[in-house]
Amino acid sequence: MGNLVSGVMHRRLLQLLAEWRDAFVSSGGIADPLTVFSACADHLLLVEMDGACCRYVHYGKAFADHFGTDLTGQTIDLVPPEILPADRREMLEFEYAVANRTQRPLWRSYTALFDNGRIETWQRLVLPAGGGRLVVGAFPMEGQPMAADQDTETATGLLRLVAERLPVVLDSEGRILDVALSLKAFGDTRQHIAELEVLASRDALTGAANLRHFHHLAGLELEHGCRMGRAFSILALDIDHFKSINDSWGHAAGDEALRAFVATCRTALRELDILGRCGGEEFAVALPNTGEEAARTIAERLRRQVEEMALHPAPGATLRFTVSIGIATQRPGSPTHLSIAELLARADNALYRSKAEGRNRVSTFA
Repeated sequence: MGNLVSGVMHRRLLQLLAEWRDAFVSSGGIADPLTVFSACADHLLLVEMDGACCRYVHYGKAFADHFGTDLTGQTIDLVPPEILPADRREMLEFEYAVANRTQRPLWRSYTALFDNGRIETWQRLVLPAGGGRLVVGAFPMEGQPMAADQDTETATGLLRLVAERLPVVLDSEGRILDVALSLKAFGDTRQHIAELEVLASRDALTGAANLRHFHHLAGLELEHGCRMGRAFSILALDIDHFKSINDSWGHAAGDEALRAFVATCRTALRELDILGRCGGEEFAVALPNTGEEAARTIAERLRRQVEEMALHPAPGATLRFTVSIGIATQRPGSPTHLSIAELLARADNALYRSKAEGRNRVSTFA
């Protein structure tokens, strides 16, 4: 077993796997598992598979003592949820079904809150015994020795991470063959990926595109507009005197003002427009297929709607604020093809003029 599994698997499970290999591989079945695995009997479950039903024919003393009940003779489906919660039951049923179907060992690590109020990590090894029977060994983890070198430690750390999330299918020598992925785990994984994608592309406070994602989306639209000979405009937005909102009302009110500002922008903008947060109270809007005059119309509509907003940070109190806006446009047919960064710089230049001329106004890059 000179592989990574031996550096991660609980030593008692390694012993159990070796004993199983000696008893099962040559015969294809184990007639009396409790005799063969007598050294681990207290930490063993014996499971009989009858179609989709799983029944415990032996429930080790260590489990009965730890979980406060003896499930010998119980069918998993009938175990009360306060003893075996639905999510843990689904996990066990899936693992038992895979091990019985493939006739391969199934190993995993899992962390859960147990009845004693402690969060514990256990490792479980499910072994086929032939004839629709399974031998299951499980032990709590109490620390593992560090690997001899950094590369090995990195690899074993990755394996621990995998085993914590998915059951690992092994061959008789303890080598990794595959991972077993339930439909629920697959759905959870897809959901986690989608959540990570949102977190990576959106500003957590306001939901607007973050700066990196804004550059990506706006860049695609700009490139398309240049190919098609269409105008493209960008608005640079800055909430006026935003620091005074935080100073006067607190940062919670400032956060609420930013969320309300983004919500108002969305009502003023078109579906195809791209709103991004550049940092703090600074935002940008990409306006595909939009020339300078149309961009000014959109900017003025947005400015008026922000001016008309009213927040109530405290009983009887009203908070109002305004926004200054700068516009820059890539004109169709122009010999100079500007980048998003260059257009933003020009829009910022126009924004500074709006600020200098009294704020709450729209200016265009000259």
